Amino acid sequence: MSYSTYHKALRLAQRDRKTTASGTLAVLEERRLDIAYREPVGLMDIPMDLIAGTLTEARAISFSPGFYPLMEENSEFAMKWTALSEVHLKEGIRDPIKAVEYLGRYYVVEGNKRVSVLKFYGAVSIPGMVTRYVPKRTPETEAYYEYLDFYRATGINYLLFDRVGGYTDLLKAMSREPGKPWNADDLRSFRNLYCMFREAYLRQGGTLSEAAEAFLVYLDVFDYQESLHKLPHELDSDLARLRPELLNRQERAGVALLTEDTAKVPLLHFTGEVSAAFVHDRTAHESAWVYAHELGRRDLEAALELPTRSYKGISGPESAAKAFAEAVDSGANVIFVTSPQLLQAAVKAAVAYPLVKFLNCSLGMSYPSVRAYYARTYEAQYLLGAVAGALTGNDKINYIADAPIYGTTADINAFALGARFVNPRAVVSLEWSQAAGMGSRSRLSDAGVTYIAEVDRLSPHDALGRLPGLYLAGESHNMAMPLCRWGEIYVKIVRRILDGSWKNDVRGASAVNYWWGLKSGAVNIILSRQVPQGTRQLADLLRDALCSGRLSPFAGELRTQGGEKLRFEGSPTPQVLATMGWLAENVEGRIPALEELTESGRELVQIQGIERGI
Repeated sequence: MSYSTYHKALRLAQRDRKTTASGTLAVLEERRLDIAYREPVGLMDIPMDLIAGTLTEARAISFSPGFYPLMEENSEFAMKWTALSEVHLKEGIRDPIKAVEYLGRYYVVEGNKRVSVLKFYGAVSIPGMVTRYVPKRTPETEAYYEYLDFYRATGINYLLFDRVGGYTDLLKAMSREPGKPWNADDLRSFRNLYCMFREAYLRQGGTLSEAAEAFLVYLDVFDYQESLHKLPHELDSDLARLRPELLNRQERAGVALLTEDTAKVPLLHFTGEVSAAFVHDRTAHESAWVYAHELGRRDLEAALELPTRSYKGISGPESAAKAFAEAVDSGANVIFVTSPQLLQAAVKAAVAYPLVKFLNCSLGMSYPSVRAYYARTYEAQYLLGAVAGALTGNDKINYIADAPIYGTTADINAFALGARFVNPRAVVSLEWSQAAGMGSRSRLSDAGVTYIAEVDRLSPHDALGRLPGLYLAGESHNMAMPLCRWGEIYVKIVRRILDGSWKNDVRGASAVNYWWGLKSGAVNIILSRQVPQGTRQLADLLRDALCSGRLSPFAGELRTQGGEKLRFEGSPTPQVLATMGWLAENVEGRIPALEELTESGRELVQIQGIERGI
């Protein structure tokens, strides 16, 4: 063989060196590592894309960052590299290299030129005897320890997540139990699908470093077991439709929370431009939540004279898929899904029907294919807190929240701050209806004022139950309650579609969430006639101040339960409000852990819990 092959490899190395800051191969400096222990792993196939460098500093200058050869063409190194290349073409390189694995990447101890030659010829892996350097467990290495647990159960070393929770998300998407060993068929099926997916992803412009996260996005939408039987062209088609979701995850674009409505008021009549369908997980008889959204649907029909249809009692992915298909076949081009639990089914349907607009009633959902909408209630909670602070005769207020999801903690704190605004001695005792053994009806205090914040435990036909709102001790009637005007939200969203604002709402790769409050008319409060006139006037003044921007519940200096001082210049950002994880100093109680919640509470928090961030 001539040196033409080496010349090509050298040119690749020179190009590779120009595109990186260091210009040479990475070196694992063992003396600087904080290692807990070393363990021999033995012989394994080492993925070429996870070989990050060498353990020998003297060898680093011979290779580019991508392991292509850098030495001159007339050097002894070039002769040995070329000879090894000829061996590979005639009989293949069989001798395993020696390597160290650290944080999921591999560093060559012996066999640098073998790696370089195989890299040049596009090999996927290389056999190697591996010793693992395990770092001490810290928050920074927690993701690696998750990798170790996954590797010990599966032996898979070619799929690497650099963030905490990646392997948990993967196992959940595959419906597999953590720590349970995989058999040979499991491993073969998974490898075939992942490798086929990775090739399809690379063909469409993706990178190797993004492939694992992209695979998670894929499994979020497409069933794992069904995908095992797909062909390469089917994966290509799936990925093309998943483009918005992939960009969102790759760019870490997250969520754009739109808190103001600027759509124009349209003409009175429209013909055939929008046909809306509503999909509920229960019926209006079973659920006050569904009942309220059905009222909103009828408000939409009356306000814009648009045709709508409703699908009730839709639970589970199969039932949802059937309802979505029926809605689309019936001509619906806008579908409102009112349950967060149906979000994944909605995303899958949105990918399948790209000409149909899907929306889910939730907050903080980072799926560009499905826009989210929710009522921004913390301002209304501030008003209700002020009313409670004025009505209490002993400074005691009980607050019963539902589950710690996006926006809930801001509601609690705004309520507590509103109570303290009119009564500096007011103390809010916090309980959670979705905490196991803490049912709200059985734990109502006999003294003070109780506010029930839960919105979906009772049917409107349940005469024995209490609706959300303020109750005085010993009284059964509601003194004040929040009002989510879902019809107003539905009208505003459809108007945005009709006047073109829908397209202008796009914020790059970010998912779009509509989060409208008092000023937009999406939220308000209702006061009983038994509320004293002075308290009613105070509530009106505070409402006007909130709508005009003269008052913000969280502006200025605040103290948390632990005494920490927080200061906000004006209102915090929507992201800070939605994911607030602290409680005000006049709140007694705490945010429950996931394992303390009921089954339905855990399900809701896993979908849109505040700890997930936006």
